Amino acid sequence: MDDYQMLNPFPVVQERFNGSYPSSDAVAAVSTLYTNSYAIATAVLAHSIRTAKSSTRLILMYIDGQVSEEALCISRAAGWELLAVPRIAPHGGKGVRTQFIDQYTKLHIWSLDTIGIERLVYLDADALVRRNLDELFRLPFNFAAVPDVYGPGDARGFSITFNAGVLAIHPSSRILGNMRKKAETARYPIQQAEQAFLNLYFGTKAARLPYMYNALIAIKKRNPAVWEELKYKLAIVHYTDHKPFLLDSQPSSKILTPEEMRLAMDEAKSRYELWSEEFGWWCTAYQKMMSDNAVKIEQCGDPRGRAT
Repeated sequence: MDDYQMLNPFPVVQERFNGSYPSSDAVAAVSTLYTNSYAIATAVLAHSIRTAKSSTRLILMYIDGQVSEEALCISRAAGWELLAVPRIAPHGGKGVRTQFIDQYTKLHIWSLDTIGIERLVYLDADALVRRNLDELFRLPFNFAAVPDVYGPGDARGFSITFNAGVLAIHPSSRILGNMRKKAETARYPIQQAEQAFLNLYFGTKAARLPYMYNALIAIKKRNPAVWEELKYKLAIVHYTDHKPFLLDSQPSSKILTPEEMRLAMDEAKSRYELWSEEFGWWCTAYQKMMSDNAVKIEQCGDPRGRAT
């Protein structure tokens, strides 16, 4: 907040909010797919949303030409509506760390009002829904997120800044246009991911949500007592510190086979014993997703059998 700048001219509370629940086709859970390696994770996320008995639309944004047809097929098989979008990269991507080069593309979620979406909840692909999240669609705020948490040894601890892995927003193309303009001129650490810009842009106008809506597994490392109380109530767990669906040195272009997935999950639980229970949640969700969608996903690996 020491670097506060007057960037965001929009009100905190949604204009004309009357407390009503939008129609089912006007709300959406949204995620993004930038690399093939996250295709299975997006499938598990979609399945977890449906398992939690949420009937919201599922919209997956992807950078056209950057992910394979197999990855798109897997996402489609899991229930996502696919939406191709161009990459957003402030200053043409100059100065942005390689691992964050695609992350600013997330800002396209504000454009979904153009397809009739009035309220949305954005979730990173490394999140897992454990409880129905439909209440988030009733929030009156234009923007709401959960405060960030950093592990032991990091002085930031439980931070006032928010984590951008779960966002509850009222989409607006006007806001997107304003953000894209300000992203080119504002003072912020552009080398970091879009989270740095969003924290600067919304500043004091961001509503903070409880940790149960974006439970970073770092909380368990930072304060096990807090996690123990939280875990029975959490709606969304976020695998920030380690991904139970990736192998070490896995190329971003590779989609793991079922055998490789089992290896990745087993390695995660054995290497990071602290989170063995939480990784077990993801593994169970994966197994349920595959039980329901295995045939369609297997067909995605065969160009002749891909869903259209």
